Order: sequence, then structure tokens, then C-alpha cells
Amino acid sequence: MNTYELAFSAECPNGALTDCYQIIIRSHRTIMVESIHEALNRMPKSIFQEDLATCLRNMLGAEITVIGWHHGIKITSQRS
Repeated sequence: MNTYELAFSAECPNGALTDCYQIIIRSHRTIMVESIHEALNRMPKSIFQEDLATCLRNMLGAEITVIGWHHGIKITSQRS
């Protein structure tokens, strides 16, 4: 199993907040780092965390965990 971990920021669609996310990508196959960057660059500037997790799952074909804090609430979105 390969694990890729990174941080990503996006605007919340419900206001002017910028949310920072911890993203964990797990895959049995190798995913090129350039493919991860390309997927993130294709994300809208404003996106809900849950939608971010789903989009990354669809684009990379891997297990995705996105962890973020919004208004003091920790949210963990997992897609497998």
C-alpha cells in the first residue's frame, strides 16, 4: 500500500473563509505526484470538503481521506 499525504487550501462556498485540509491518499498502485498536483489544480477554487474528497476519489481511483476544520468543527471525509 502506498500513502501520499499533503495539505490543500480551498475557499468555502458558504462564505469568505479559506479552509485548510489534510489529505491522505492510499493506493495499491503507484500514483505519480504530478498526477496528484494535476488533480488538485483542476479543483474549483471554492469547493465543499465532501465534494473535494469525492472528486479526488474519482480522478485518482484511490482511497481518499480529507480532514479539515470549519467553524471549530473537525470534519473527516473518507472515500474508498
